[in-house]
Amino acid sequence: MTVPTVATYSAAALIAAHTTFKTLVDAAATAGMVRIRSAADVLLAEIPLTDPCGSVNGTTGQLTITPAGADDSANATGTAAYGEICDGDGTVLLALPAAVGGSAVAGYIVLNTLSIVASGQVSAISVTIG
Repeated sequence: MTVPTVATYSAAALIAAHTTFKTLVDAAATAGMVRIRSAADVLLAEIPLTDPCGSVNGTTGQLTITPAGADDSANATGTAAYGEICDGDGTVLLALPAAVGGSAVAGYIVLNTLSIVASGQVSAISVTIG
């Protein structure tokens, strides 16, 4: 085995950890959400999640969070810097950096745009952990 440059978990550890995290997101009576915020912590948008919130790959342990749709009326205008994965009660469980793009990037919340306009639409293209 080569010397790792970052923390390296076994697939079994990732499966267990991400399954538990998914359970936390789904624990409330209502579905979770992703809150998109600016670098100044201004709430820009809230994207609803499905219930259950996603799935854990049984081979790699990667968790894919599934948006239930877009936020069709963003809360404020600003540049998205990060997103918070919250349970249905609004408790923040994880913050991830935001990126713009058309495909999944592990460890990022990928959005259709980082330039959010109040009352505009914001979509999460992908939310992938691990």
